[in-house]
Amino acid sequence: MFWLVVLLCAVLSASVKGDELSKTQVVVISALHGAHKNHPNYNYETLYSLVGSYAPDFVGVEIRPEDIKSNTRYLTSNYPQEMVELSLRYKDKTFGFDWFGESIEGKQIPKDYWKNLKSKQLSRLMNNDQAFLDKKPEELIKLNEIQYQMVKSATAITINDGSYGRMCRDVDKLQEQWFKNTPYMALLPLDKQRDRKIGDNINKYIEQHKGSRIILVMGADHRTFAIENIKMHFNDDVEILPVTNLSNRL
Repeated sequence: MFWLVVLLCAVLSASVKGDELSKTQVVVISALHGAHKNHPNYNYETLYSLVGSYAPDFVGVEIRPEDIKSNTRYLTSNYPQEMVELSLRYKDKTFGFDWFGESIEGKQIPKDYWKNLKSKQLSRLMNNDQAFLDKKPEELIKLNEIQYQMVKSATAITINDGSYGRMCRDVDKLQEQWFKNTPYMALLPLDKQRDRKIGDNINKYIEQHKGSRIILVMGADHRTFAIENIKMHFNDDVEILPVTNLSNRL
């Protein structure tokens, strides 16, 4: 009888442990792209250490799924340094979720793609349109400066605490008002479409890897949308873990 009780306790304990591990956990970490270089608080190695501190089963990066297995030279030509480095460090644990347009889905990115991309051409045109730039709202100018300072003084914690994402939302609203009734309004749907495609790719991967701890590394501007998208799609089936110092998780 004693051994039967012991056996039942062991089975129940294993069952509880299994239930705990079956909950999918996701951490969304903001990257600063080129701003990581020589950053006083949040440089490349700080980012890599933060990712590693979560002991991830999988790491998602801002690289298209069709490019994730490409050679380093090709990746370096088309993607931010930290995304390429993470893909090399985590190898088969890495997956890509980015999207650059329907015209190159499933294909390699052409050498002249970025130069000839319509959105890039439109952005260059806008940056040389002084009459348009002179009409930039004062409030938007102030928010852009605050945004810049937030990135400049960022730590791994502050850039991931939600405040930068809220700032991006305010900037987006003012920018939409500024772009209204101008040719540059065409830039906004492209950004939103990319966010949706990124969200779809992330959701698909999570569906296929339930019960895992998945780290997503993306540009800071995308973080808020990604978290909201995951919550809306999975509800309570996925736990979004906060970005904290390792000492706070022990």
